[in-house]
Amino acid sequence: MPEKNLLSGFSFFSDVDPDTLEAIADKGEILEFKAEDVIFHVDEPATHFYGLLEGEVDLVLVFTDKVLKTDIEYEEAIQATMVDEEKEIIVDTVAAGQVFGWASIVGPSKRTVNAECSENSRVIAIPADELTAMFDKDHTLGFTIMKRLSDIIARRLRNRTDKLIETWGEAFDIGSI
Repeated sequence: MPEKNLLSGFSFFSDVDPDTLEAIADKGEILEFKAEDVIFHVDEPATHFYGLLEGEVDLVLVFTDKVLKTDIEYEEAIQATMVDEEKEIIVDTVAAGQVFGWASIVGPSKRTVNAECSENSRVIAIPADELTAMFDKDHTLGFTIMKRLSDIIARRLRNRTDKLIETWGEAFDIGSI
């Protein structure tokens, strides 16, 4: 069982009353990860909502790019093929005292990014089904959390858009967009 008021330092939960906050924390499990560990992968079922207690976690968008690969044996024997190459873009970095894993509570419940620890990290993993059951019983709590989540989703969408524009600019050698 997590420590008492473990989530009280999270601004995300600042509008949640202490008893409810303790009930949420009691549902969670503390997990520890080493640097470079992956907490979850894109497209996995999203079953938990996370709060970062210590460390740092990168939210990484993974995509496939077509790349021309050549194999030159000698001047007249050049083999060129298009191959798929997996690439990554860090779209956001989660610091201690922040939450991540919103897809567990909103939408199709599939992960939209990889969550990769950039340093040793300690998280509280809260089962999403138990959290959403609390929202069903207490609509004010549900509204409060969903409002906070919408702010996070909007910010992360802006980050993704900025990264996309930056990538387009580099790929097409555009000075400014």
